[in-house]
Amino acid sequence: MTKTERVTDLLAVTSQLIGCMERELEMLRSLKPTELKQLQMDKVALADAYQAFTMALKEPGEDIAAVSQALRDELTEATERFQGAVQDNLRALKAMRDVNERVMRAVVVALEEKRASVTGYNNRGGITKSRRQVPACPVAVQQRA
Repeated sequence: MTKTERVTDLLAVTSQLIGCMERELEMLRSLKPTELKQLQMDKVALADAYQAFTMALKEPGEDIAAVSQALRDELTEATERFQGAVQDNLRALKAMRDVNERVMRAVVVALEEKRASVTGYNNRGGITKSRRQVPACPVAVQQRA
C-alpha cells in the first residue's frame, strides 16, 4: 500500500471519527444515553483504525513527500478538525460525568436526611407528621470515565 493510499484511508477514517464524535455530542446534549452505547462502540473501533493508520504512515518505505501537497494539506486540516472534535467531546463527557456525580451526591444526601413522614390531617385540617425517623438505606455508586 502506498503512502498516498494510506493518507487517503486515514482521511476517510478521520472524517468518520469526527462525525461519530459530533453525533455523540448531539446525543449527550439531547440526553439520549440509551443510543450512546452503540455509538461509543463505533467510536472505539474508529479510534483503533485511526491509530493503526497513523502508525502505518510512520513505517519506513515511501517518503511522505511522495504524497501530493493538496492531500497533505487536506490531512492537516482534517487533523485540526479532529483535535477540535476531541476537545469538544472531552468537555461534554466531563460535564456529563460532573452532572451525574452531583445528582448521585444529592440522592445520597437526601437518603441520609432524617425526615418525618406525613401521616394525615388533624381536626383543624392541618398536616400532621409522625415522629419516627425514616432510616437511611445504603447506596452503591459505580463510576466509569
